[in-house]
Amino acid sequence: MSDRLGTDRPLLTLLGLLAVAGGLATLFAPELAGLVDTNYTFVKLVGLLAAVQGLRVVQERRRSDVDQAETDDPETAVPAPTPGEGFDERLRSVRVGSREERFRSRKQLQNELESAVADAIVQQEGCSPEEAEARLETGEWTDDPYAAAFVGGPNPPRRSWSAWLRQSLGGETRFERRARRTADAVVRYVEGER
Repeated sequence: MSDRLGTDRPLLTLLGLLAVAGGLATLFAPELAGLVDTNYTFVKLVGLLAAVQGLRVVQERRRSDVDQAETDDPETAVPAPTPGEGFDERLRSVRVGSREERFRSRKQLQNELESAVADAIVQQEGCSPEEAEARLETGEWTDDPYAAAFVGGPNPPRRSWSAWLRQSLGGETRFERRARRTADAVVRYVEGER
């Protein structure tokens, strides 16, 4: 619209420039204002010209396209892994492979959980790694005797026959069940629960 200003209506542009010049001249030389008779008819004429100009601008805007800012597409959310998803995958992997591979993956997972517990104890208690190892051996870092036993603590109590039957029908092996309980105990320990 600015490139059309003054090119399609040169008379209106000239009148506008003259009006601005006259206003500025009157501002600096107030005696020039007395040259124009400001009776009631003159005020009506100025009001009518202002109304016509206003209508012209409105009509011009109605005929032109609306220019809007172009925005880029919004960012899409990057899928993040679910907390614990990697652990669940590792826990499922202890069932896959030859007997040696299963034994090795179980031992590796058990060592990783033991290391995670020791690191959590050092971080939470502000103790040395040796003191953390001692707490691991006594099992005092958790109230869950099965989780404590899984990472080197004292042996857990024996289960009743009904608990054994219920857990046997659950679909998880004893190793998987105890590894999961240990991971849950580590989370509770870090969050300040025992």
